[in-house]
This record gives sequence, structure tokens and C-alpha cells, in this order.
Amino acid sequence: MKLAIGTGVAFRQPLNEHGSLIYDDPTLLAHHLRWWARQGAQGIVFYDALPGFYRVPTECFRDIKAVLDDLGLEVAAFNTLRKSLLLPALADGDEERLYHCLDVCAVLRPVVVDVNVNVPIPTGLDPLAMAARPIYRGDFAGAETFASVAARLKQFARSCADIGAALSIELHDDGIHDTAANCLRLVELIDEPNVGVNPDLGNWYRVPYEHPDSWREQIVALAPRTNYWEVKNYRRIVVPAAGRAYSWIADLEEGDIDFREAATILWDAGFRGWVCNEGGTGDYIRANLRYLSYLRWVLDEWIPTRGQVE
Repeated sequence: MKLAIGTGVAFRQPLNEHGSLIYDDPTLLAHHLRWWARQGAQGIVFYDALPGFYRVPTECFRDIKAVLDDLGLEVAAFNTLRKSLLLPALADGDEERLYHCLDVCAVLRPVVVDVNVNVPIPTGLDPLAMAARPIYRGDFAGAETFASVAARLKQFARSCADIGAALSIELHDDGIHDTAANCLRLVELIDEPNVGVNPDLGNWYRVPYEHPDSWREQIVALAPRTNYWEVKNYRRIVVPAAGRAYSWIADLEEGDIDFREAATILWDAGFRGWVCNEGGTGDYIRANLRYLSYLRWVLDEWIPTRGQVE
């Protein structure tokens, strides 16, 4: 497995210092990206949440790619956040955004394009109302919803293949592929050879309702089809009086999910692709350094020996 960090972390300091000038002069990124490479980051994952992403000329990303190439950092993946292809009123607009992302990907050449088909996050809610709102459940979606989304993503998967990229369906709450079974259902309906899954267990775990199975069962089911992996961890408590669970984010090695075991399950299933951290608490730079150190230990020390004492 190869370890990446997201643009939200990798570009954070340059964006704080220079703002949108990084698009006009991507060499402003070089010093910080070189530092991350020295810390063990092997690649970068781009997100369309980058400031001004949909207003920046696509050509600007060619110069950013050149900086990454000079530093030996690969473009691991591109995450197209929350595309509401399941809602008729929003599907066409979000599909257009998907293809805008793909135009950028044709320049950046990521190994994987990651998709999550969710309902949009409501705006204008206070934090308590946001935490308490009902979230979408894939099990309640009709067959026609799955078929409609799959038809759109089938064409998108073929377009990804045209630029040499795989498509990954992300295990994600608040959408139709919110369980392993629903991820695999969508993959089968898309039925293209370059489509796999991203078993982002944190998205699955943090929901306010009870699951009938465990995170281990989820990742075991998804492991054979995994082509990309985003990681984040949570702690969670169930409050029977409130009729729900509450969760809060934790550093990767300190939450309820055992990512040492999860990584081992994926390794044994043959996954050797890109991993990217999306979590952590407090200082996000330090949180990502801990992620790099922790997963490097898992990959280099734990998996080869499985804890055996010589």
C-alpha cells in the first residue's frame, strides 16, 4: 500500500499564506510539498473542495502537476465530494460537476477517481440541528434509484477508463452506498471492469443508528473489490434514552475501529493501492504525521511478522 495525504492538508499552509496565488504560481507549493515528501507522503489526493476549484481554469492544474512530478509525488486519487445523482432535481447539475472534475483529472492523471452519491448537506442549520437531522439510508432507496445512478456512473466509469483511471465507489453515509452490500450492489449494476470500492469505515461507523453487523464484516465484504482506501476513525456511544448514537472523530490509532486489523484484512485480500487519511483531531499537520507513522508501522513491521516474537 502507498500512503497519500489530501490537498486540504498538503495545501493548507500555502493557501493560508498565498490564497489563490497558488494557482497562478504553483511553485509556491513546492517547499511545503517537499517537506511532506520527507515525512513519508508518497502521493496527493485532490478534492473538488479546493477553494475556487470550479472557477480555476483547468490549465492551472497542469503546472501543479509539474510541481508534483518534480518532487516525485504521485497524484493518487481525485475525490468528487457529495454528488447528488440520486435526486432528480440535482442530478444533472452534479453530473456536470463530475465531468468538470474529470477534465481536471485528464490533466492530473490520478490513479483513481472516487465518487460518493449522497444527498447534499443542508445549509443554515445550527450544529445541534445538524447533528440531529435524519440522514439518507440506502436500504430505503428503490431499485429505480439504484438503476438511474448506475446508468449515469456507467458512462462516467467509461470516461474514467479513457484517461486510464479506475472509479471507486466510496462507502459513505447519507447516500445510497452506505453499507458494503449497497456499495457492491451499485458496483454490480455499473458493471464496468475499472470500478471498485473505497471501504471508508469511518463514514459507515459514525451514523446515529445501530448497524446489524460490525466494521470487520463490512471490510471483509468489500476487500476483494477495494481499489482505493480512505481512512478516519471515530469514538461512538449509544444513548438509549435519546434513541440514537453519538460519535466524535479520533486520531487513527485511537478510535473504536482497529485500523491495524483493517489494513491486514485488505492486505491479505491483495489490496496494494493508495491510502489517504481524512481524519484526526487538533493540529491536522500532527494528525497526518501520526497517520503516516502509524500505517507505515502497520505495513512495514506488523503485517510482515503479524506480531511474532523471534
